[in-house]
Amino acid sequence: MAENSTNNSSAHLSPEDFDAASPASGSNNDYGISLPVAPEGGIPAYSGSPSGGGSDNDYGLMNPVAPEGGIPAYPGNSSWSAPSVTLPVFPSCPGCMPCAGCSSAANAQVRFLNASTNTFPVDVSIDHTIYASNARFGTISDYGQLSDGFHTVTVRRASGLRTVLLQQTFPFTGGQKYTLVLVDTAAGGLAMSQVSDTGCSNMNYNTGCYRVANMSYSGSSYDVMLYSHDAVFRNVGFREVTSYKQAIAGSYQFYITGAATFSVVRELPIIVIGTLSGGSFSSEPLVSYQADISAGGRYTSYLLGNTWSDMGFRVLTVAD
Repeated sequence: MAENSTNNSSAHLSPEDFDAASPASGSNNDYGISLPVAPEGGIPAYSGSPSGGGSDNDYGLMNPVAPEGGIPAYPGNSSWSAPSVTLPVFPSCPGCMPCAGCSSAANAQVRFLNASTNTFPVDVSIDHTIYASNARFGTISDYGQLSDGFHTVTVRRASGLRTVLLQQTFPFTGGQKYTLVLVDTAAGGLAMSQVSDTGCSNMNYNTGCYRVANMSYSGSSYDVMLYSHDAVFRNVGFREVTSYKQAIAGSYQFYITGAATFSVVRELPIIVIGTLSGGSFSSEPLVSYQADISAGGRYTSYLLGNTWSDMGFRVLTVAD
């Protein structure tokens, strides 16, 4: 009976009984709940943690201990080291010039022609890479590699304060070729024309391709004639680039005249050596020039300058 009396008395515990069963009294029995004691500094110590005296029971949580340096240690790890991270490998920048080993299908090609009649030379950079240095009127650079996408073209004076004269963004397509042409504007400033040099790939036997680009001055318009007085291209306006025409391989003598004001002048669909036609030029030729066209080649004649400046009016024929 004494044993039953003891067990039943647990239902009538007084506040003093809980105090007696608390961790402060050091008693260990089934009447109370053992609470963790906060160490100095106010951070609670959990049973079973390294700061809780090393006891191991189900009342507390085993927390990782941060080693010196503040890097967390994970349960079960005797030592911790930074996990290895594999970073993605990106291809080298194809927009940097030169671009050794770059695929022409993935990159564009670009060159620069200075058609401005300014007397000072210029430098041309694309995304901070120089593509033409100390370029004067009538000079054209070689092609350079450029990655597919949009790129910013900057033109500066090549000497003195190296003032920025023009800055413009253009799209470039991989596998394509371009010529950037610096021209004068009617207001006395500068502008840039982007000319595509890709085209006329399906040529007939023993033929090449030929076209004309007018980069002379605002308001100009020309006819391109053969000695036979047949028009090869008509009414070529400022900053206009004609379509390619097929030409039988050989050497041609062309004449540039002011555009005719009437429409009866015949324009040849294909350029042929020895074409015989009567008639005369609609106006006096401004300049004549020779162009040699090879089978399978593509050529552009750029009309540059004017008749009143020191630069004069001239024609520059280049292979594309």
